[in-house]
Amino acid sequence: MVYSDDGVRQWVTTGCTSAGIGCLECKQPVIDAVLAELAPIRERAQYYEDNPDQVRNILADGCEKAQELARDTMRRCREAMGLTFG
Repeated sequence: MVYSDDGVRQWVTTGCTSAGIGCLECKQPVIDAVLAELAPIRERAQYYEDNPDQVRNILADGCEKAQELARDTMRRCREAMGLTFG
């Protein structure tokens, strides 16, 4: 499995088949592994949560670049269709 090693899988198998552990105990190792894997992503995301102005600047820059590309694309489309005026 992706999030459990052989020892954890054996513990779960034994615990589940003997009713020695409950469902939440059974799932906890997977929960812990997923949270550990997501920790670096959450840390990187925290920067942007703490700096909303930076996010707005990134979005504004992206919007500006998208508008420039869209203008160029539309210009080329109009030229290809013979719809250029002036």
